[in-house]
Amino acid sequence: MSKAIHTLLVVALIWLVVAALIVLQFWPELPRTTLQWVLLVAFGPPLYVIGEAFFGSLFSQARGHSISPRKFSFKRILFAIPVVLVFFAISWWLSSLLGGS
Repeated sequence: MSKAIHTLLVVALIWLVVAALIVLQFWPELPRTTLQWVLLVAFGPPLYVIGEAFFGSLFSQARGHSISPRKFSFKRILFAIPVVLVFFAISWWLSSLLGGS
């Protein structure tokens, strides 16, 4: 039982460290309400990790070479622009729901 508690505490500590890193990235625009803080702590770390993994694989060197083997390619740019625009649109929409701007 103590190993399970130790593992749970380590996971909770890592979770809070990632949440703190997210807060630092948003500085000085911090959450203003209790709901915003709860959402940041509850959903921020997994969304951050999922986003890093998604965009890391999406814009990886292997994916880039599968689109175009050239070092600089407009095909890669045309591939990335819609993805980034959709990400920004969803982020803006979520921000407006939470009263961000």
